[in-house]
Amino acid sequence: MIGKTLIPGLFFLLLLGAARGNTLPVLPYPQQVTADQGALSYPARLRFQSIGINAPMTTRLTEHWNNFAAGLPHPVAGTATVSLVLLGKNAQRDKDLQQKAGAGYQHIGQEGYVLIMNEKERTIAAHTEAGLFYGLQTLKQLTRGGWNKTVSITDWPAFATRVIYDDISRGPISTVAYVKQQIERMAELKINYLSFYIEHVVQPVSYPDFAPANGKLTIAQIKELSAHAAKYHMQLIGSFQSFGHFDKILALPQYRSMGETNTLISPLDPKAREFLEKVIGELCDAFSAPWFNVNCDETFDLNKGRSKAYIDSIGPARFYSDHMKFLYDVVTKHHKKMMMWGDIALQYKEIPDMLPRDIIYLTWEYSDQPSYARWIQPFADRKLEFMVCPGILNSYRLFPDMVMAKGNIAGFLAAGKQQGATGAFTTIWDDGSTYLFSGDWYGVYAAAEKSWNIDTLQNDSFDSRYEINAYGTRNGGYVKALFKLMELRGLKLTYNLNELLWQQVLLPEKGKKMLLNNTSVPAANAILQEASTHISRAAPLWHKDDVHTLQHAIEQYQIIMDTRTTLVQTVKQYQEAQGMTAARPQESKVLLLASARGIHALASRYVAMKDRYRAAWKRENQDYWLKEVLLPYDKKIADLHQLEAALLSAAANTGKQAALPPADSLRLTIAETRFSYFQNWMLTGPFPGNENSPVPAFLYAENNEYNKPPSPGDFTMYQGKTYRWHKFATPNGGIIDLEERFGKVAHSSAYAYCNITAKEAAVSASFLSAPAGAEVFFNGMQVMAIPGTDTMEGEKKYPLPFKAGINHLLLKIPQGGSPWQFTFRLAADINVINSKHKYQTNPQNKVYEAE
Repeated sequence: MIGKTLIPGLFFLLLLGAARGNTLPVLPYPQQVTADQGALSYPARLRFQSIGINAPMTTRLTEHWNNFAAGLPHPVAGTATVSLVLLGKNAQRDKDLQQKAGAGYQHIGQEGYVLIMNEKERTIAAHTEAGLFYGLQTLKQLTRGGWNKTVSITDWPAFATRVIYDDISRGPISTVAYVKQQIERMAELKINYLSFYIEHVVQPVSYPDFAPANGKLTIAQIKELSAHAAKYHMQLIGSFQSFGHFDKILALPQYRSMGETNTLISPLDPKAREFLEKVIGELCDAFSAPWFNVNCDETFDLNKGRSKAYIDSIGPARFYSDHMKFLYDVVTKHHKKMMMWGDIALQYKEIPDMLPRDIIYLTWEYSDQPSYARWIQPFADRKLEFMVCPGILNSYRLFPDMVMAKGNIAGFLAAGKQQGATGAFTTIWDDGSTYLFSGDWYGVYAAAEKSWNIDTLQNDSFDSRYEINAYGTRNGGYVKALFKLMELRGLKLTYNLNELLWQQVLLPEKGKKMLLNNTSVPAANAILQEASTHISRAAPLWHKDDVHTLQHAIEQYQIIMDTRTTLVQTVKQYQEAQGMTAARPQESKVLLLASARGIHALASRYVAMKDRYRAAWKRENQDYWLKEVLLPYDKKIADLHQLEAALLSAAANTGKQAALPPADSLRLTIAETRFSYFQNWMLTGPFPGNENSPVPAFLYAENNEYNKPPSPGDFTMYQGKTYRWHKFATPNGGIIDLEERFGKVAHSSAYAYCNITAKEAAVSASFLSAPAGAEVFFNGMQVMAIPGTDTMEGEKKYPLPFKAGINHLLLKIPQGGSPWQFTFRLAADINVINSKHKYQTNPQNKVYEAE
């Protein structure tokens, strides 16, 4: 074939000199491409010639194309005839197409296709309607992307099962209309399954009273969405949390008795079993896919509830497996295959051997790991069916970490494919609840790319292909802005893109104090200014909400930085005004009015951001949880208005009174600091004591079973009572107010825990401010105790003997009068970063936690 060279898509860029003009504007990138030399027009108007295809199929495919063509902003004029060929109807025709398609023809299977576009022939051929549909998606992208050359493609998926899994239970729950938009957009990316994480946001007929009134999917709506998905060769995989994470339903009085604990449903409770059987049965019948996911992950309380004695007698693995077999029978009865998360089966290695072998394990890990063997090999070695589940990480972030997501998706899917995974099951988690799906699409496109073509070397063209297909642009504005914003993940103040910055209060309550460390603000401002410039140039032709959501994130970070610097400036100006009120009242008044104007301008920005965010939420989501996600805006706006009024009042009274009110009355007791105080801890308590023994003698628990460094949700025991360890983040910049957390409990004490990873063994200084009687334990050894008679205020300095690796820090803080609070930090020359209660000191390679 003169002028043509058959080459795999894997080598297409290399052989064409990596020229952007020779890279197909297609995503996911095809497996095999024939690079032709001729020119060809791609008009939007097509006349389909059906070969071996019945009329209904032709009508469906034609309708898909016409809907696409009608939305093109600048279509190429003219009409072209395209042959749609169903293979297997004519042996000679199939042989001719096989010769043109080359070696890849044998791989096209049920979803692959052959696409030939040249001067003599325009053909899409496939074994099924789904294959023809996917061929049309590629032709759509060539047409919309302005491709003007002849080309031949042979294409097929790396994974037969390509899933996007959306968390709709942690705050945002999509409207039916938006789910339909998701289906249509994902289908163009050759995603063939959509699923949802569901705890309580469905309304079965049998139990209609646990779903939120303003946020749910009814059985009728699920069936409607299943039917809509079928039009786009997608299926909806059913899901219901069937063991742990059951707290939202168990919190309702009518269901409380079903609880093993307040987070686990009880497998032994007849009422609970009946509930699960009926709800899962209805959902199995409503969702269209052949599988049903019972979830059952993160059963933190597995052997800590009311059945503990029984569980201890048979073992937690048997207890868990018995419940899985019950769920298996329920799902099987409704003609579905059961899916379940694989984490508990990895924790208790014997579980897979206790369960039916046709269960599908969803093995998950969301960090960018050097190896994924620990999440794959236990299933692969047993020859069990498993799917690998990477993640697009929103969790507890202001914007998803796309650096982590992109690496995790590529690495986990490649490792899974090599070891026999049958599906690519990409998850999107909304822990923290303030997220919009329009911020996730870059990750969805990355997942679609690797789910279809795991081996493509088109990585350096992915961003340009993403922008062409997602927004119809080639300016790089969106992607440059996105990855400039990602640079915040490495700064101390914004490390891991954590949401703590947003949740922090603006002003301390009267009688309280707040610490502000703004040392990272200049670097953050430089990043945000560049990101803002890039996003302003994005100019999308479609899917504009994606750009608006990224723009909102940039503005959200910017207003956080501006607020921190404005508040510090306001404190300084108020102190200056206090000093000149008596002698120079007019100058004092001018200064106060200037401060009030700055606060007013800041409040106005928050109001505008809140209004834009509310509108964006309602374009995607039902009203459920909207009030909660707007609370931080409301609180900040109210605080700023209150401060503005106080400053104006002080200005009005300048010259009438001898002195300005104290800063505390304006809630301006804010101290700027260069020190990095630990803001994230795990807390438990309060433990009752007495005047002679205010702090319990044990380390983590008096019960040996729990006397170990805790994980979130773990228990501790004291005098026959159970306490939990809870994650805690101070809203005051490093001051841990235990009275605010636990209330006033006379002669009680609380525990605070974190771990600190050090590169090497060393003795480093640390500083604690705490009530008399406080004790510090490091790696199980007491390293400091503040005498009960100590009346000195301020920080106490003491050495911490670090070992290389993870170090465990435990503070015991008695309620020794008021205030019942503490601060902790390391020496200023130690660089500290953290993800929640996990800290790193002087890291060479920063570790980013998936959470």
